[in-house]
Amino acid sequence: MEYISYCVASILAFVFGQLVNHLNKKLPPVVAEEIGYKEFFKSLKTDFKIDIFFSMIFIILFNSFIYFLGSHLNSYLYMLICPALAVTFTIDLKIQLIPDEVHVLIAFVGIINLLFHIGNWWNYLLGAAIGGAIFWGLGMLSLLIFKKEGMGFGDVKLMAALGLLFGIKYILVIALLSFFFGAIIGGIVLIAKKKENDGYIPFGPFIVIGVLIVIFIPADEIINIYITFCSWLGMKMSDFVYYIMTKFNMV
Repeated sequence: MEYISYCVASILAFVFGQLVNHLNKKLPPVVAEEIGYKEFFKSLKTDFKIDIFFSMIFIILFNSFIYFLGSHLNSYLYMLICPALAVTFTIDLKIQLIPDEVHVLIAFVGIINLLFHIGNWWNYLLGAAIGGAIFWGLGMLSLLIFKKEGMGFGDVKLMAALGLLFGIKYILVIALLSFFFGAIIGGIVLIAKKKENDGYIPFGPFIVIGVLIVIFIPADEIINIYITFCSWLGMKMSDFVYYIMTKFNMV
């Protein structure tokens, strides 16, 4: 019976992939308020073209959910949020805005998950509050210190919606991973001077990367890896400082 799950996953992947392809082409003007929803929905009929790029990505991803996680509720919930994550990644990277439809879809999936885990309701509600509060606080801090926006409100709403779906522990790990990849990749981009504007780098793609990682790797394992890495880095830094001090006869 497991082959049926792979077939269902592949069909969903193809359909969702076609939808995302079209959304990535037609939704940015809606998000930027250049056109309205009337023109957007009209384009679904008049401008729709088959494109297999995202369908192929989703086929690999959705079947990986079934293979590694099993044919369980979580696998299908993750499939439902993948179009939202893909739209977040591409549109935020393109125009530095995250569509509100993304947050609504993820929050809706989070409510479905909450109903199936109603005994643990507080975990998911606090996850939403903490996820949004972390990025809202960073945004306010950036305004106070640097006098410019550090985190867009779209990132705040995205993290709140993800917190509702994943709960406290996982949203904290997602935040940690997004900061980690944001620091590395963002630093490389800024050093390479690829950005010609004020240096703002969209954070949505890094959040998406963090989400995909925690789907496949349990939060506890990521935390253990992080602690091990920090311990190793601390020892290396201590060794380096000691070497410098001995080199200049400071000890």
